[in-house]
Amino acid sequence: MFTVALFVLCFILNVGVTHAQIVGIGKCPPVVAQKELDVKEYLGDWYEIYKFKANFEDGQECIKANYLLKEDKHIRVQNEGKTPNGETISIVGDGYAPDENEPAKLLVKFSEAAPYGNYWVIDTDYKTYTLIYSCSEVVDVHFEFAWILAREKSITAEIKTKLFQELEDFKVDTKNFMKTDQTASYCEDK
Repeated sequence: MFTVALFVLCFILNVGVTHAQIVGIGKCPPVVAQKELDVKEYLGDWYEIYKFKANFEDGQECIKANYLLKEDKHIRVQNEGKTPNGETISIVGDGYAPDENEPAKLLVKFSEAAPYGNYWVIDTDYKTYTLIYSCSEVVDVHFEFAWILAREKSITAEIKTKLFQELEDFKVDTKNFMKTDQTASYCEDK
């Protein structure tokens, strides 16, 4: 029985490392999404400022997201990044809030074959920044993603400190954040 449990744990960790670099033992931290979300104000362009390591973004900088409301009330999510050689990598997904009483607890997926994953808006002022968190549990292991996005290509030190502190208050290790380069010459919008 121990061998089977060890195999399952190794398999889960391997899958997690393949898809999400932030893997932890135990349950997800007790993060709480904000109570309200005005989707119409949230729509539009957002630049990625900080992120937890995510293999699906490897080799990309200049990352931005665009959110557009669809006729079915779902959100068209387009993520785009650039590589140093100027190649643009783009993917389009679908997002929605499954519970209208918790509008900031969105689900997003980028493939018909993939399940929806959490996209929780922890804090946003709609005009400057948004803090997003995602965590999934399998057995006694959890996989985390987090992003700080902004309407401009940078945020102030005060906003960074505020958002890092919010996650730390939920027991999320903000040392996992990596800065996304939005200043490289190939980041210029054309």
